[in-house]
Formats: sequence, structure tokens, C-alpha cells
Amino acid sequence: MNNGKPLLLLVATSIIAIVLVTLVVVQSVRVGASQLQDALAAMAPLQDVGVVSDVAELSGSTPEEISFNEHVRPILSENCYFCHGPDANQRQAGLRLDTEDGAAAAIEAGFPDDSELIARIFSDDPDLQMPPPDSGREIEDAQKLILKRWIEQGANYETHWSFKPPGKVEVPVVDLGTWPRNEIDRFVLAKLEGRQIEPAPRAEPQVIVRRLCLDLIGLPPTVEQVNQFVDQYQANAEQTIDGFVDELLESQHYGERMALPWLDAARYSDSNGYQQDGDRHQWPWRDWVVDSLNNNMPFDQFTIEQLAGDLLPSPTNEKLIATAFNRNHMLNGEGGAIAEEQRNNYVFDRVDTTATTWLGLTMACAQCHDHKYDPISQVDYYSFFAYFNSVDENGGVNRRAGRLQCADPYLELPTQDQQEELGEVQAAIKPIYKQLADLDEEIVKSLRQWEEKTRGTSPNIGRDQFRILQRKPEERSKAEDNQLKDYYLLNLAPERFREIRQELKRLEDRRMKVQSDITTIMVMRDREEARQTHLFDRGNYESPKDKVDPAIPVFLGTLSDEEKPNRLSLARWLVDPANPLTSRVAVNRYWQTFFGTGLVKTSEDFGVQGELPSHPKLLDWLAIDFVEHGWDVKRIHRMIVTSETYLQSSRFREDLLDIDPENRLLARSQRFRLPSTLIRDAALAVSGLLNRDIGGKPVYPYQPDGMWKEFSLEKFGYTPSTGKDLYRRSLYTFWRRTVPPPNMFDSANRQACTVKLSRTNTPLQALVMLNDPTFVETFCKLAESVLADESLQDDEARLKLIFYRAVAREPNGKELVALVKALEQSREHYQSHSEEAAQFISVGASVEVPQEVEGQQELAAFASVAQVVINTDEFMTRE
Repeated sequence: MNNGKPLLLLVATSIIAIVLVTLVVVQSVRVGASQLQDALAAMAPLQDVGVVSDVAELSGSTPEEISFNEHVRPILSENCYFCHGPDANQRQAGLRLDTEDGAAAAIEAGFPDDSELIARIFSDDPDLQMPPPDSGREIEDAQKLILKRWIEQGANYETHWSFKPPGKVEVPVVDLGTWPRNEIDRFVLAKLEGRQIEPAPRAEPQVIVRRLCLDLIGLPPTVEQVNQFVDQYQANAEQTIDGFVDELLESQHYGERMALPWLDAARYSDSNGYQQDGDRHQWPWRDWVVDSLNNNMPFDQFTIEQLAGDLLPSPTNEKLIATAFNRNHMLNGEGGAIAEEQRNNYVFDRVDTTATTWLGLTMACAQCHDHKYDPISQVDYYSFFAYFNSVDENGGVNRRAGRLQCADPYLELPTQDQQEELGEVQAAIKPIYKQLADLDEEIVKSLRQWEEKTRGTSPNIGRDQFRILQRKPEERSKAEDNQLKDYYLLNLAPERFREIRQELKRLEDRRMKVQSDITTIMVMRDREEARQTHLFDRGNYESPKDKVDPAIPVFLGTLSDEEKPNRLSLARWLVDPANPLTSRVAVNRYWQTFFGTGLVKTSEDFGVQGELPSHPKLLDWLAIDFVEHGWDVKRIHRMIVTSETYLQSSRFREDLLDIDPENRLLARSQRFRLPSTLIRDAALAVSGLLNRDIGGKPVYPYQPDGMWKEFSLEKFGYTPSTGKDLYRRSLYTFWRRTVPPPNMFDSANRQACTVKLSRTNTPLQALVMLNDPTFVETFCKLAESVLADESLQDDEARLKLIFYRAVAREPNGKELVALVKALEQSREHYQSHSEEAAQFISVGASVEVPQEVEGQQELAAFASVAQVVINTDEFMTRE
């Protein structure tokens, strides 16, 4: 990944060895225990002890009081609903176990021994046993006892927890009253005290300042920020934390950080996908999101403008741009694509994206049949589909300019200069049109004379023109006659006619060039006459069945008859306080941003198959508080990051290894790997290369030669940006769907809505971090800056600064010894391999390569140590 340069073999061999040694030494004191915890968590059983609500469950015994939502529904959903659930087409033996009425045939409330359900799950007879032995499902013995006790206690059914509006929750009283900083802490502490667990101590100030910066603005703190924070923290810790959080919330980089998960949910990309994968101009929507978050637009308004900004009274361009949220879908411009099929695919995508983003529901499961687990019927799905079915689109690509491909409806956003130039061109074209109109009779006469003279010969003209010429004027269509006439005027007419038409072509080409450069963003706009929506047989648009009208899923209620059923009424319902899902889903995603895992671990699924919340009362309290305070996003973010729960140390706790390996009880802060986008941004920041400009067109950082050409069948070449555009934040990197940026591993593919990123650790990622030109350049620039600092008198001072800039703390004694040894080894190597030193530091466009060989060797030696530090687990981790 060296942009055409030979692979850094030295870096990939000797430096890897240094990394391995240094990682062990540098990290063993700091985070070794946390790494152990993460490994153990990965090997833990799949059951999530964080979702349970009492000590009995933590110990694995059968609870005394059985709750349908907490204990019974997960068992039935996992093992029984596929054949005995909401989907009537799949239901076997007419038995439905997801409702009390449906289950009456198999359950005798209060009498488990008389209940067919109990008899079947305890049976050893393969012909009677449930689930059937060949189903691949098995109910464990402990689960069988839970079902038996549930029936014994009356077999009470409950509405699924997330489908009930959150009720008013009292903030709990706790014994350790000096610990909580806000209400969040009281909920967390109450649960810990119920299990006789003490919370972790607060993290060191250096950890807190780095954690806050990475979480709120997505960038590491500067040395000056760390020093100032630590100094002020010693004098007044509480005031320092609150003041620094307020400062970060007002930073323009806050919107950039918070936009990242929203872009994943919106499947934002700079290209259309599919084989042709033409470019698109959706970046103004990306900037709208950043600006809206920076301006703290209330979440309800944020929702309404994106889903239905075009339906608001007298919508401005800003409100129209907001609606690009649901035009970020893939766009198929291939010649063989069936337009109506693609149009329906786009509507399917909007349904799924809207349902996942705001409701946390897997509504796509009901596209072909009733949902097998949640109470979403196929009629519900297509009633929801109807809200998006009247967009004024035909499924094709309606505008092409160079690589740009977009489809109606779209909005052109010319700059002032472009508007002025178009005006000039149009003003120049107008008199030429008139001149040609005045000469039309003469031109036609000249054309006919040429036709009569030429017909029957073999003139040197285009194939299409020759074909038209063979027919008499009265036999041609108007379009054919005009085509021949225009060709004649441009190429064959008498000079006085030809010069006029050629001047017109020059102006038309100029106008087309300006228009092709105009930013063109796809937006939402409905047809004047709504399309009629039908239920599709098994999801096939060519097999329409019953008509349906726009409506929300029945189990979530109905909309008022007073409002026109359109996207605007849908958007308003989504943020109606009576909606049980939206506020819960939103605050859970915020929690996921700051803790790595949501209070509901399955942040993409709040349905029956999703996990129960680890802290249900806290989740509901946050959801209600969010709405009651005007959907104020910055306020809830501030509340989370100033809580003592958030400020805890993330160090591994051996006392919790067995009872809470995944830290779902929050007896310490979470520790997790940063997204690759933020790792890249952090490397650019600590090296001094980062371009902090906000917004604008996407840029093209380094990437391996030929990647785009190979995947685009030689259509798309890649030209890297130049100057400071090479070092913009990852948010602004051009994202091609068929070939995502190769150094942004574990990112969403941006082909479909993604609300939870995966976190993996592979050798390929290590190779990227060691050899990608952007990272190599950051190693060299970081080394270059410390060597140029005349205030640093010796190697140790320079190494300490490299370390401090990277991880916001000074190295301890053992770590410093390891760094010094790494530097000595690198020096020794490069003194005998000067050509490798020159190769190493010549990567990228920004490094000032010393002329003297000794200077090159010294820069390469320090760069190799910077490489080690930036490749440590601590640098890539949010602690």
C-alpha cells in the first residue's frame, strides 16, 4: 500500500519485531489486564448476563418470580416462534405461542402438568418432542423449569417491553450518596448496590481528557490541552470536567464526530454502487448533518426535515437537502436494469432504513411474509411502504455528466460564479438562436439542395446521418430531420451558416461544462398524484395483490384522520412522545457511541429477537428526559459524559470476571477499539498533518494504484488529491461503494443501513497501520517535528514527546527504556542500510527529506519509533 513505491520491507520485518517487543513492555503495565478481559469476554458464553435483572439469574438458578418479558419470551422466541409465531403462513398445527389467546390450546394456566406445552418440551419421544429434534433448536433444562414455573404462576403474558410507552421512572435512592454526579449514576449505582458491587474509581485526568476528546470531537487532545486540563483538574476537578465538556460541545469538530454513525445509518456514499458505480453529489447532505449537529438542531426537527423537509410549507434549499437522507440508497444505472424493479427496490430500502434508524425494528422481514417474531404483518409492511411509494422517480438514471449519475428528483446548487457564467452564456446564445431562426428558410433551402445532390452517392458522413439521408424529407420524423440539419450546419453548410452554428456549439459546450460541474443532489419530492400501493405476493413487484393505504404498524397504533397520510405525518408520528420506540432507540445509540455497547446491546433490533436492556429503568428515564427537554441532543450527550459512570476507570476488574465479563453492569468504564476513521484522524492529528477544514467536496487520499480501475472495468482511474486535501478528516474521504477506502477497516459498507459497527482485529489491519502511505507519512512527520524542536535537548526528551502526543501521557520507566532501546536498534540498522532510510522517509508529499545521509538515517530512526507508538494498542483504543 505504498502508492507505487516498493513495499517497506524493513518496516514490515525489523519494525514488526520492535512492535512485538515494545507492545509487550509498553502495554503490559497499562492495559494488559483489559486485554485479558476482552479476550475472556470474547470466549464467554453467548448469553448476556447484563440483560438479567436479579441475583438469581446471575447465579444461573431459576428465578422465584417469572416475568414473561425477561424470562419466558426469549425462550419461546428463540425456539418456538418460527413455527408457532406471528407468521400465519408458517404457523404449524394452528398453534400460536406469541399471544395469550393463541397459546390457550397448549397452556393450562396454573396447571403445568396438564399443559401440552410442558408435556411436549419434556418428552423424549422424537415424534412428540418440541422443538423437533431435526429443527436444530433445543430448550435447555433450566429453561424448561422456567416455563413450568411460569405456567404454575398463571402464565401471564406481557406486551413486549419496547412496544409499551416508557412510563415515568423514579430516580432510585442509593447508599453511596457521594458517588453520583447525576441521575444516570443513581440508576447504575442502585443496580451495583443490589449486587453488593462497588463502582470503579475515577480514571486518571490524562485518561479522562483523551477519552472526552475522542468521544466528543473524534480527535486526540493536544499536549497543551492535556497539560491545561491536568493542572486545572488538580485545583477543581468537577469544574474542570464540566467546563472542558462544554468547550468540546461547542467545537465545530463535534458535528463531524457525531455525523459518522448517522452517515452509516443513512448508507451515505459518494457513488451509486452496482457495476457502473457512477459518482453522485450527496456531500451537501453530509455537510447539512454536520451543521445541524453543531447547531444542536432538536432531534425531532432533525427527523422531520430529513424524512419530509420537502413537504413543509415553502421549503428552503436547506430543507430539501435534508431529505437526501432517503436518496442515499444505491442507484442502478446499468443498461439492463428494469426501471420499475429498481424503483421498488429503492422504496424497500427506504422502509428498511427508516424502520431501523428510528424504530429499531427489522421490518424488512415482513416484505415477503408476516414477520416470524415481531407483530408486523405483511399488510403493515406495505402500508408503511406506501408513505415512500409516491416519490417522483422512475427507477432510471435521468442525469449524466461525466462520471456523475443521478435520478429525479434532484436539486441543482450552482455557485454564484456558475450562475453568473450561465447567465453570460445564455445571453450570448439568445441572439444566435434568433439569427439562425431568421436564416432558417435559407438554411433549409441549402440543405435540400445538398440532399438532392448527395442522395444516391456515398458521402463521407456519419452512419446515422447517411441512414436519414436515404429517406425523403416527408418520410422522416421531425427529430431525424433536425438531426440531419444540425449535422449539415456544423460540418457541410456554406461558411456563413457554418460559422454561426459552430459559435453556437462553442457556447453550448461551455454551458454544458458549467452545468456538469454544478453540484446536483438527489432529494425527495412526491408526484402530484399519489401512486396506489399494493401488497406484493412474496415481495414480487410483478405480483400485486390487495391495495393498501399509508399506515403505521397496527400494533403501534394509528395516525389521526385529521392529517394527510404522507411522509410528513409519518415523521411527526415518529417523534410523537406517544411513540414507544424512537426516543428509546435514539438514546440507546447515544449510549453506544460513548460506551461502545448500548443499554440494549442489539441497537439494531428492539423487537422480540433483540436483547433486553441491561438497565431498563435508566433507558426509560433517559428516553423520557430526552423528550421532555425538547429532544436536546447536546444536553443528553453532556449528561452522559459528565456522569461518574462514564468517568470511571476502564481497568479490568478480576472480581467481576465471572459475574459480568462483558461489563454490562457498568462497574467500570468501557474500553474499546476506535473506529478506523478515528484512528486515521488521530494519526494525522498527532503528526501535525491534519487539515481541520469543515465541509466541502470529498477528497482523495492515497490508495494503492489501480484499485478503482480493476473494479470499474477500466472506467475509473484514481487521482490522489494534492496539498492539504490529502490530510482531511476521514469523514471527507470519497467513498466508492464498490471499492471502499482500503485503510478504513471495519467500516460500514454504506450499501445498507448500519447502526452498529463490527470490531475485529486481523493481521491485514496491522499491515495497513504499518505500511499505508498516510500512516507512514504521519510517523515521519511526527519524528520530523520533534527533531526540529530545539527545546528538546536529548533522545529521551524527544521520545517522551512522541509518546505524550500519541497517548496523552508520559511513558513510565519501563516504557521509556523500551523506547530508547527501539531507537538505538533503529539507528544501528539505518546506519548500515542508508538506502532503506531514504526510502522510508520519502513516502508521502509532506516530509522534508534531509540532504545529508546522516540526517536521513536519524529521521528514519525516530520515525520507526513513532511507528511503534502509533501502532500500540493504547493509541488505537478509547480507554
